[in-house]
Amino acid sequence: MLTEGGARPGRRVLALFAAAIAGGALLVTGIALALPGSDGATGTASGPQHPAEFASAPVTTPRRRAAKGAAVSEAVLTISPNASMTPVPASYFGLSTEYWALPLFEQNTPVFERVLSLLHVPGNGPLVLRIGGDSADHSFWMPKMASRAPAWEFAVTPGFLARLRGLVERDRVKLIVDLNLVTDTPLTAATWAHAAETSLPRGSIIGFEVGNEPDIYSHSYWAATIARSPLEARPLPLELTPDSYVSDFYAYAQVLGEGAPGVPLIGPAVAHPRVSLKWIKTLIADERPDLGAVSAHLYPYSACVKHASNSSYPTVARLLSLEAVGQLAKDVAGAVRIAHDAGLKFGLTELNSVTCRGKAGVSNTFATALWAPDALFTLMRAGVDSVNLHVRARTINAPFSLTSRALTPRPLLYGLIMFARTLGADARLVRLQMSHPRSLNLSAWAVRVRGDMLHVLVIDKSNRTVRVDLHLPATGPATVQRLLAPSASSTAGETLDGQRLGPDGTWIGTRMTQTITAGTHGYVVTLPRRSAALVGVRIAPRVTSTYAPAPTTRRHRTKIRHRSIGHSGATIVAEQPGRRGVRRA
Repeated sequence: MLTEGGARPGRRVLALFAAAIAGGALLVTGIALALPGSDGATGTASGPQHPAEFASAPVTTPRRRAAKGAAVSEAVLTISPNASMTPVPASYFGLSTEYWALPLFEQNTPVFERVLSLLHVPGNGPLVLRIGGDSADHSFWMPKMASRAPAWEFAVTPGFLARLRGLVERDRVKLIVDLNLVTDTPLTAATWAHAAETSLPRGSIIGFEVGNEPDIYSHSYWAATIARSPLEARPLPLELTPDSYVSDFYAYAQVLGEGAPGVPLIGPAVAHPRVSLKWIKTLIADERPDLGAVSAHLYPYSACVKHASNSSYPTVARLLSLEAVGQLAKDVAGAVRIAHDAGLKFGLTELNSVTCRGKAGVSNTFATALWAPDALFTLMRAGVDSVNLHVRARTINAPFSLTSRALTPRPLLYGLIMFARTLGADARLVRLQMSHPRSLNLSAWAVRVRGDMLHVLVIDKSNRTVRVDLHLPATGPATVQRLLAPSASSTAGETLDGQRLGPDGTWIGTRMTQTITAGTHGYVVTLPRRSAALVGVRIAPRVTSTYAPAPTTRRHRTKIRHRSIGHSGATIVAEQPGRRGVRRA
């Protein structure tokens, strides 16, 4: 059994006892070398879940007397002067939302755009906003008589398109537009695609995604939905299979090629990239040029699960566990390999911690702020080329809620901002090595950005304070930004660098950036339990690193080697099709 922090109680006691006898009893773990994706992007992480065989030279954790009255564990993080680096994918992190959510966010456009700016990484490409989700199969282009649409439909109007154009022009965002596969036809969907392509700034749509989670389609759900409008008749497929989806996909490709030429298609947007791997294999089997990228969704836990004994039942303890991020790499490994072998990128157009609208007491806690940056880097290391975090307005799993009066930030938003701050222009992930007792749940990620700046993010999900000695290729002063909250279960009181976000989306309070200098044990950072710290330092001028550029070939085969995490993980589940037929993100 794992404790709330992911540590095994027996090992924790044993490690503390052994440390009192001899420092050599500490179990040293190493950091795995990043796994390359189709564009050469890799990530590096550390912790017990990563095999030591890919570590640099082993580092022994030094013995040091803990401060009086405090139980402080110790870790050592080392970055070699010649550490290898690989580029971070451009526009790696973006957002996803529903069609109907955009008008809600536009009730307070200045604040919404301020949030977008906090999450955008300057120099890493534009922020990508995906519009879709389950609302895609409810949405229709209605240039006229939109007021006559039944309640279950969402009318996409010229006014909607005009407001979307304004957002694109002001914030320079790029769009992925999800198309209606279930209740619309290829011809009418192509009419909407043509209107969007011709009305929005040229090049702003980077892909049309065909459908939303066809692998959990339920005819009974949609039949019941349409039956609420007796005068409405919509032909529905009896079922969706990998083969029927491919037929539908290329029917859309044919008409879209005429209505919106030049915009690649994305699919199959499955709910389960591991369980529904056949959908991905079938779609790319012919390697037709219309397929621009492969997509899927991923949620490690589900609020639709009602029994706590189920490993997908969401709790704070599970969200903090090693499996919460370790299982993610397993779930995408097959899809990444197949897509990259076909010369295609693989993206998660939806990601969040808990599906089915989230679970209060989990989705809105500080645990999500610690989970998010670790999950995003883990997926990058696994070869995922892009991730869009799903923001469903008015649900508890969204990183924020927004009304015409005020922004209400949730802890998840702070974790996402911390992730964005770890990246930067010309970002390259740096291989590192970390050693610590196995009883700790500690992870670390290093990124080198333009200007020879090194960012090191250390995340402590353990139930104890950790002192980390950072041996870095630098000699100058370093800054430390901290992500803190009263507890992992806190739903308020979180701060980033000593500040909190106000109702207008601006920072309140004085920045509390700490400055540290290197000493005998390198740069020393003490992390309170359940917190994170971002260290920034300029690399010494004499230091050179091995740079691994991204492959430049147009089509290639990349072997994606996935290393087993060694822990049993939560099974990703969706809402049972027999009940609703769609997964409420």
